[in-house]
Amino acid sequence: MTKYRPNPAANVEKIAHQDPEICVYVVDDFMENPQELVDYAKSKAYFGKVGADRTAYPGIRDRLPSNYERALAEVMERVFPECRPIISRCMLSLTTLDAGQLHAAQKIPHVDTASDDQYASVHYLCDQRHGGTALYRYLPRNTIRIRSGDGAVVQEMIQAVHDHPEEHQGYLIGNTQFYKQELVVEAKFNRLVIYPGNLLHCALLTSPESLNPDASRGRLTVASFFKLSTETFVAN
Repeated sequence: MTKYRPNPAANVEKIAHQDPEICVYVVDDFMENPQELVDYAKSKAYFGKVGADRTAYPGIRDRLPSNYERALAEVMERVFPECRPIISRCMLSLTTLDAGQLHAAQKIPHVDTASDDQYASVHYLCDQRHGGTALYRYLPRNTIRIRSGDGAVVQEMIQAVHDHPEEHQGYLIGNTQFYKQELVVEAKFNRLVIYPGNLLHCALLTSPESLNPDASRGRLTVASFFKLSTETFVAN
């Protein structure tokens, strides 16, 4: 089994933003051997059907083995030195659905959780042609995070897609009357982007190639989800 190795010389940067709710980190040159992940995607990964992972991700996915999770955890310990990362899953991902195949929730920003202590990351295994990751503010509520109890806000967002189809014809790219793009982190090969999972976000798809199911040409990423624990452990 390939051992995925985090790069000890990787550069970690916290992105400055005037809104304290927006907390985003970028780790460039994340892995020492990123090409081995691409090779895995091309020759060994088993990509299930769209929706097989039981999420609204508009593409195909396969769960990566635990050695990738361990590598990710090592880097998270550098980014969050006072916490212990608990990785739930790391999903090798290829976006494949075109605009006409999207349902309402896929045309707007989303969150992965309603908890402040849960995070998500995107590891880019493709280059800048594939857009990046965008964070949005939902203007009618002036909110950028969805928390427990905000279910009505989510339903309101989805209903607006049905009520204003002219504003929601496909993947969200820029500003609309409902959403303001607050931050964009560009795609870059071997870049890791980390953010709270309850920030409104979406993939920024700027090229037709981003829907190519070929791992050599498409928008190949690893989407990971984890919790930060502040519990301390005492050895017996």
